[in-house]
Amino acid sequence: MATFNGWDIVVMPTEPSAPATVEYSAIDTVAVSVSPFTGQQQTQDWQASFMEASVSMPTLTHSQAQEWIAFLMSLRGQAKIFQLGDPLAVSPRGSGLGTPLVDGAGQKGYSIALKGWTPGAVGVLLPGDWIQIGYRIYRSLAIATADGAGKLVLSIWPQLREPPADGDAVTLNNTKGLWRLKTNERKWSLTESRYYGMQFEIREAR
Repeated sequence: MATFNGWDIVVMPTEPSAPATVEYSAIDTVAVSVSPFTGQQQTQDWQASFMEASVSMPTLTHSQAQEWIAFLMSLRGQAKIFQLGDPLAVSPRGSGLGTPLVDGAGQKGYSIALKGWTPGAVGVLLPGDWIQIGYRIYRSLAIATADGAGKLVLSIWPQLREPPADGDAVTLNNTKGLWRLKTNERKWSLTESRYYGMQFEIREAR
């Protein structure tokens, strides 16, 4: 079993190939204080962001359901993690021209310098495109165009989880992030027609 930061990564079942629905939540840690006298607002941006999601599976047969129940049991509540990608965004809307790599070690924050794109390529990534570095996924926030040396600085969300190493590969297709259950409780249902229903809440593993 693969591990990351000491967490076991449990492999998801392959059938069905995608959830029926995934409802995402993008959360930023920003404190707001409002004066009761003037209504003036003061904000404190803690430079921390994360994702949550509500996952609903399509109707499951008995055989399929047993695989998914075993998967949920294997997670041991919030103890272990798993990988999940966006089922409707398996490739970028941008051209993706080149072989992108991280350009420089020790990076942090809401942007990342990348190299290895086709020099001068316009729109290699578009707003909303996913990239994956290691086990982490990030969304592009703007149109990304490579300079004459095949480099660019990409605005991303959420912020970099760990400083990547110079030359780390950047994955553009079939990107997957790391998630864990939001609570230790797991539920599923069995209908009169002998089919199963399943829904679970997840949060980005950090």
